[in-house]
Amino acid sequence: MTSSHRYAPSSSGGAILALLLAVGAALLGAAPAAAQTGSVGGVVVEEDTGRPLAGAQVVVVGTSQGTISGQEGRFLITGVDGTEVQLRISMLGFASVTRTARVGDLSLRIGLSPDAIQLDQIVVTGTAGQQTKRALGNTVTILDAAEIVDKAPVNSMAELLNGRSPGVAIIHTTGMIGGGHRVRIRGSSSFSLSNEPLVYIDGVRVNNAQATGPISQAFGSRPISRWNDINTEDIESVEIIKGPAAATLYGTEASNGVIQIITKRGRAGGMQFNLSVKQGASWWDPEEDLWTNYFDVGNDGTIESIDIVELENERLGTCTRAADDFFTACPVRPIWRTGHLQQYDLSASGGSDAVRYYFSGGYENSTGVDYDNARKQYNGRLNLTATPSEKVDLSGSIGYTTGRTNLGLEAGGGGATWTTFFARPDQLGTARRGFWSWTPETYEDLMDIYQDVERTTLSFTARHRPVGWFDHRLNIGRDFTREQDVELMHHDQRYLDLTSFADRGYKEMWDRSTAYTSLDYAGTFRFPVNADIETNTSVGGQVYRRESGFIYAYGEGFPVPGLTSMSATTQRRVNSEGRVENVTVGAFLQEQVSWRNRVFVTAAIRADDNSAFGDEFDFVTYPKLSAAWVVSEEPFWSFRPLSTVKLRAAYGQSGQQPDAFVALRTFNPAPGPGGTGTVTPANLGNPDLGPERGSEFEIGFDAGLLDDRVSLEFTYYNQRTTDAILLREIAPSTGFSGNQFVNAGEITNTGIEFLVRGDAWRTDRHGLELQFNLGTNDNEVVSLGDITDEDFISSGTYNRHQIGYPVGSWFGQKLVSAELDANGNAINVMCDNGEGGTVACGSAPRVYLGRTTPKVEGGVNATLRLFERFRLFGQLDFKTGFHKLDGNMRVRCWFFVQCEENWFPERFDPVLIAGIQDGYVDVLVDEADFAKLREVSLAYMVPNAWATRFGASTATISVAGRNVATWTKFGGLEPESSFNAGGRGGNVLWEQNVLPQLHQFVATINVTF
Repeated sequence: MTSSHRYAPSSSGGAILALLLAVGAALLGAAPAAAQTGSVGGVVVEEDTGRPLAGAQVVVVGTSQGTISGQEGRFLITGVDGTEVQLRISMLGFASVTRTARVGDLSLRIGLSPDAIQLDQIVVTGTAGQQTKRALGNTVTILDAAEIVDKAPVNSMAELLNGRSPGVAIIHTTGMIGGGHRVRIRGSSSFSLSNEPLVYIDGVRVNNAQATGPISQAFGSRPISRWNDINTEDIESVEIIKGPAAATLYGTEASNGVIQIITKRGRAGGMQFNLSVKQGASWWDPEEDLWTNYFDVGNDGTIESIDIVELENERLGTCTRAADDFFTACPVRPIWRTGHLQQYDLSASGGSDAVRYYFSGGYENSTGVDYDNARKQYNGRLNLTATPSEKVDLSGSIGYTTGRTNLGLEAGGGGATWTTFFARPDQLGTARRGFWSWTPETYEDLMDIYQDVERTTLSFTARHRPVGWFDHRLNIGRDFTREQDVELMHHDQRYLDLTSFADRGYKEMWDRSTAYTSLDYAGTFRFPVNADIETNTSVGGQVYRRESGFIYAYGEGFPVPGLTSMSATTQRRVNSEGRVENVTVGAFLQEQVSWRNRVFVTAAIRADDNSAFGDEFDFVTYPKLSAAWVVSEEPFWSFRPLSTVKLRAAYGQSGQQPDAFVALRTFNPAPGPGGTGTVTPANLGNPDLGPERGSEFEIGFDAGLLDDRVSLEFTYYNQRTTDAILLREIAPSTGFSGNQFVNAGEITNTGIEFLVRGDAWRTDRHGLELQFNLGTNDNEVVSLGDITDEDFISSGTYNRHQIGYPVGSWFGQKLVSAELDANGNAINVMCDNGEGGTVACGSAPRVYLGRTTPKVEGGVNATLRLFERFRLFGQLDFKTGFHKLDGNMRVRCWFFVQCEENWFPERFDPVLIAGIQDGYVDVLVDEADFAKLREVSLAYMVPNAWATRFGASTATISVAGRNVATWTKFGGLEPESSFNAGGRGGNVLWEQNVLPQLHQFVATINVTF
């Protein structure tokens, strides 16, 4: 690091770490040894085909003893008491079974039948005890992350989530290595606040910031996501809880949904190591016509064109650079390179019945196609699980991430993309070599833009079952992130011909820290009313605290080359420093009544208070009511093609808190007379400001076909956000200027979600698994309150929140017809009058041009198993019903006058020429529908006899391609990547000289020993 700043864990984080280590040490030293009286073992196979099943969980009912079946389906549990035990065997995709086994029997053969619906699968719901899917009145998507990562080279949370769950849309920001993304669950529900879901890791709320890092794009956009800190190799499963109806118990901030990440845990048995090595490449191949620019070089009517990429490639290696001439017309390398992807992960797990462990370490060192883009990251994790008695379970986890992400400038901020996209012939023969601004190597030599990050996530959970009718759990944890974002220009006088800053340089630095502390308690009382009816009463309370601080510093004027620290600049200033603390305190009460384990009715209420609420706003309550009925288990059910049918419905509410301080009246410091200090009005505040309130009704069903080999899930949802926060202009008479935050707006989101998955073909040696998911979203602004006399407010240069239309939609004058005169100038230009007719564009209103986020999204996933040893996997995903602004065309045609349309208008549609000449955004906003062949991979399971020759028990070799092909009508570079995805609500998306999602090829070796 070039700064004198050093990272250190906070005192509270260190205290929790010390506590976890102390508890772990005590458990390791004092846990009672299990009685070694016998063993049970055997093999788990598929019922119909006899195929061995690896990864099945086998546990002794009523104890914590258990194991996982190995590659050949074999399992062994030692230290079993008694002469006879009950074994429960479960595996994702198969129906769980319970078998009686004699202690000492090592030749058990247990068959599992495929079960795609899995109603008895355990899910995380926020209550103390275990909850099965059959009891839920709302939909929860469960992703087997370990299996997904095993099929394809999934390197980020975005890749793990994309195309696998209906209603979950991934919005990419850039193809830079380490670049981020945004997650939308069931559309946009807020004008001004975040639309991102909450994220939990092992029960601890964590930093889910989607736009961090240095400002490497225009309009202050930051492209790094904190989701990138999570190593997907450590994840066991992911649960996606969608919308207020499902997230009531999570309270304020949960209206956008919740994503629960559960990391891997150790299993009883000997130590087992797993090594994963990935090597690959990334590249892109843009169409040639995207690079061709036109220019009147000599103002004599001669129009020249330039394709800078082709020109640089032709010159590369064919011209010589004089030893004493730094600038010549010679490229020193290709504009872009082939990126190198590499990642190494090693984990170990095992333990006894009393104490189990999982620890891992990961290292990534990858480079992007931009020479300035690279990522080096280290990950580590330690998970401990202990069972001191049959009534107590203890678990603790420590996750650690550190590293650096280097970014290149893009998206209007400069960089190789900017200078290449807008190359100009009149700069040929100069120091720029035809590039618009600096040459690509200049950006690499002069600029360093990077983020250093250090992050520690700690969690500790204690579960206690003192009696059969009561259990409770306590979860405490802390997620601490320290990041340093730097933009550095070096002192390098070789580049004085390009920028005057080259002889002094500068450094801009943001030092940020964010800490989330969680305390969560819940208990559940179980009371059977009679043989058919059982009640479960759950109570709980949570305290969530978020602390964030930052220091911003700027300095310029390094006296000599080579200096990079802030203290070495000759002109320095600290512009700002701040600290924010936010606390949420909540409690809930839930009652669930079940009848014969097939009819479930659940009612709950939650109360929250938050430090960001206004002084005059009291705590807020959120109700919940849901019902589920496994109707196929009723005696009257006789429709055998549907082997399992569960009907469900749910209504619930949750909220989202205002930003910190916006409810408070604040003042800015200012110098007064005679050098005394005084204050001036800053923010008026709003003492009545409360949270945005989301309410949702959903109804649907889960069904199993063909003896549950195929599952269907269908959901209709209707979500409404009330008290949505908007900005209202402040009357000057108050003495304050600017705007005031008020609860005024209303938004609705409605749609359907459909998921089908199962086996299309299955034999003992072959099989085909298919999954198709589809989600729709109709988004509408219902009300803007009384903040304006109009039916809209602006949300961007070309965007509006307008009643009757989706949030943040594109609006502009829509061209209908035009003509060209003899000189190629557009005349008789007519626009849509908003009522089905036409009007002269000079007096035309702005009309709706399209929504910014997808209306329909989905994906197809297929796994083909051949000859037991080969597995071919593919994923195709798609998004439709949205528009994106082609910022490349905007800059090239409007501002720099470099388009073919600027110089040869007679070759094109007069309407297009009118839009370019007169600046109508209609011609820039383009349909962005696309389908993408996202992943294709082929894996080979090495025969065990071969693996043992290298000291391994199992080995798998795979090759994969990612972002293989794209089908789209979008006229710009990339329908998926975007910048300016930040801002309030994150609803404004442009595509402008942003690196696209790159093609990737990755080879992976997984070895277990």
